Amino acid sequence: MNQRLNLPDWAGRAVACLFGSVVLAMMVGPQQGSQNDYGVGFRQAVLNPRIFYFLLIGVLVFFAITYQDVVRRYASRPGVRPLVAGLLVLLASYFLMRWYDPLGNNAKFAGLADAVASTSGLAPLAKAFFGWLWWVSLVVLVVGIFVAIARRLRALGWAMAGLAVVVGVVALVAHAAAADAGGGIDHSYGAPTALVGYLVLAGAGVLAARSRSETAATREFVERVMAFRPGLPLVLMGLLLGVLALVSATWFAPQQANATLVDTSSLFSGSDASGLSEAFLGWLGYVLFVVVLLAGAAAVWTRNRVVGYVAAGLAAVTILIVLVTLHDISATATEAGYPGADGPWRDLGTGGWLLSIAVFSIGAGAFVAARRAHRPAGADEARGTVTGRLHQAGASTTVLSLALFGIGLALFYPPTATTFWQQALVTDIGVYVLLAIGLNVVIGWAGLLDLGYIAFYALGSYTTAYLTGSLPVQPPSWLQLSPLWAIPVAIAVCLVAGVLLGAPTLRLRGDYLAIVTLGFGEIIRIVAVNNPGNITNGPRGVESAVPHPVIDLGFLRIQWGGNQLQYWYLLLVLLAILIFFFYRLEGSRLGRAWAAVREDEVAAQATGVNTTRVKLLAFAIGASTSGLAGVFFASDIGYFNPQNFILNNSILIVAYVVFGGMGSLTGAIAGAAVLTWLPNFLRDQVPSEDRVMWIGAVLVIMMIFRPQGLIPAKRREAELTGLAGHDPSVRPAVQAVPASEGV
Repeated sequence: MNQRLNLPDWAGRAVACLFGSVVLAMMVGPQQGSQNDYGVGFRQAVLNPRIFYFLLIGVLVFFAITYQDVVRRYASRPGVRPLVAGLLVLLASYFLMRWYDPLGNNAKFAGLADAVASTSGLAPLAKAFFGWLWWVSLVVLVVGIFVAIARRLRALGWAMAGLAVVVGVVALVAHAAAADAGGGIDHSYGAPTALVGYLVLAGAGVLAARSRSETAATREFVERVMAFRPGLPLVLMGLLLGVLALVSATWFAPQQANATLVDTSSLFSGSDASGLSEAFLGWLGYVLFVVVLLAGAAAVWTRNRVVGYVAAGLAAVTILIVLVTLHDISATATEAGYPGADGPWRDLGTGGWLLSIAVFSIGAGAFVAARRAHRPAGADEARGTVTGRLHQAGASTTVLSLALFGIGLALFYPPTATTFWQQALVTDIGVYVLLAIGLNVVIGWAGLLDLGYIAFYALGSYTTAYLTGSLPVQPPSWLQLSPLWAIPVAIAVCLVAGVLLGAPTLRLRGDYLAIVTLGFGEIIRIVAVNNPGNITNGPRGVESAVPHPVIDLGFLRIQWGGNQLQYWYLLLVLLAILIFFFYRLEGSRLGRAWAAVREDEVAAQATGVNTTRVKLLAFAIGASTSGLAGVFFASDIGYFNPQNFILNNSILIVAYVVFGGMGSLTGAIAGAAVLTWLPNFLRDQVPSEDRVMWIGAVLVIMMIFRPQGLIPAKRREAELTGLAGHDPSVRPAVQAVPASEGV
């Protein structure tokens, strides 16, 4: 007779939490297995005093789940979210980020703490901070702020806020003392990040002291702030970044001189640099920043349309002067034979780019203020109540502000990144963002599961290789093209391939459609490996490197290939074009027809939607985007082979779209960016064999706690959270399109 062991609910929950603690202990740390002893990694992770820390995490999770009603009541109070955010920022700064670059692989907080402990003559404050003060203050702040929130102790909240600011300043001072004692040039961001974390904790303490609400209304608060003075957060962010750029950031020779703006001005005084550059380094840069700041502040405060556009124009002119100056000083240093300077745009620090981001942020704030200028009185009444107007204005202003600040970062942050991250931005993040945008049409908008999407990527790449003469079979001389001119041909080839794949699968759905598309992807890859007619050069890949793009107009010649930044800006242009057209496509008649097919194909067909045409267009348009990504990839990498187009890559792109939010254009971009950034980030954090495990853990957690994705489409979010019909921002059901309209 079979007997089943029935455990109480609390006992099963405890076992699960403790088991999860053991798994986490095995995931965290440098321990590795062995081919001769598969249990060595387990023993290193578990049979060690460190296991008690992880078991404590499991116990805390157990109590949090068991008493979740109490936890939710306290977790929803004002101040809890910034408390958690500040704690995470501090943990990231202490355990993930570098604190002193000259220490090499031992440059994180623990490595610097060991160096400080073994160095004599350091200030006692620095010794104390790197010895015990950092973790004691962290525990005191977290516990104190939580008690202030839970017990509504105003005095304790103010005290913890003040302590957080003091400890943040101490972290900067201690780091500066340690760096001065080391004597090396340091560009680490651990200490500034820690300051940000402490300031966020201080904000949590202020909320604990001032707020008397039972439930935090974070979104409403942000929207009210944005609606109060549209563009103000952008101007304040620009002020902060601008001060850092003008006062402390490096402008030139970060590896030799580490020269600030003042040092750079002295270095180029009397050189062959232009008068404009010398004036900008000496005094004009400060004047222009102050003028742009005052104009932006005036535009935000008065909400005057003309002032806003004038301030945005001044910001654009200032950025242009900054770029001219950076090019001039780098070219002048190269001509003078300065050590490390090997051409224009080389050997520059972060200062000029940081100032560009700051000025762009101020100009963006002025632009937002101009766009949100006063409307006629009758317009506001027609839009509803005051609360509704504030909600709508705040939400739209938040989205616009975030989008503009993101554009500023995309334009001016990459030059400050290392060569590794510039490569990762282009070849990993950028390419897969293009692929995710295209697959989102098929999966997210039309609801068709495609596991062979990587095949169109391969077709675009091989088409580019053929047209540029990089395959054994050469094209006619009149057909040999530069990679940029190969884009229309590659798109056309992939359009036809998408139709050829979609036509036989129109009657298939779900798993059957997935199997057929998977087979199509494998057929393309195996054909490339088998090399029929010596077309693809088999598993060896292209015969010669795909050339870099060139635009030669006689008076203007642009040639890519000098560095990855050139491809990054080409990628931004392609993304801007795609996002614009796809955004318009989503709201078009075809986009609404895709939504109808996704929701219920039978009902859509019965109400007049030409489902055959709609599904074929989804396959064709998605495939064409993948072909564009193939052109970009082939011209950037140069050499590739069939192993770049394996089934695993198709599955990854599907995961990116689902992770970001199916049906959401912004979500697809975010999902691809995050999940391609994560493996590169984990390169220095965990052993290479463990990276896939961590990515899998992120996917599992995401699908459990946020199945709608990072930035979901509004309708899908409402369906998965059970709020359909309650969210006024979700439009009513998609209306059928009459057959006479030709969709």
